[in-house]
Amino acid sequence: MRIAITGGTGFVGRHLARTLAQQGYEVVIIARGHDQRDRSIQALPGASFVVTDVSDEEQLANAFSGCDGVAHCAGINREIGRQTYQRVHVERTRAVINAARKAGVRKLAFLSFLRARPNCGSAYHESKWAAEELVRTSEIPYHFIGKTVWSFIGGNL
Repeated sequence: MRIAITGGTGFVGRHLARTLAQQGYEVVIIARGHDQRDRSIQALPGASFVVTDVSDEEQLANAFSGCDGVAHCAGINREIGRQTYQRVHVERTRAVINAARKAGVRKLAFLSFLRARPNCGSAYHESKWAAEELVRTSEIPYHFIGKTVWSFIGGNL
């Protein structure tokens, strides 16, 4: 089974990649660049690394080609410059969904946040909720990571 992971060098993404690789999955690690905090992620058996911005639907669709599932872990915990919650959580989730459709991906997992909700006064929580809504209406079978991530990959972990 081949799984793509956006934000694959981030905290959750790299741990998920390592776990999946140890279980024998083929992993496509997608990130803006090589994260220097953990260089061992680049040497995982059965893993490939794709450097791309998660907003580029064509590059994502190419990276997702042949993947059974996508774990969308790319996100931010604070806004800096052009890296806003709206852009990163909502617009890039839309790009991931569109690319997954183009590539024929059969499953989608999304790293949300336990307290994601609308109209709560927190731009972070509201953006995660908006992204969840995009995933819910995508017509791609999905799970929210942290809630049912292991069922996403068949419950083998």
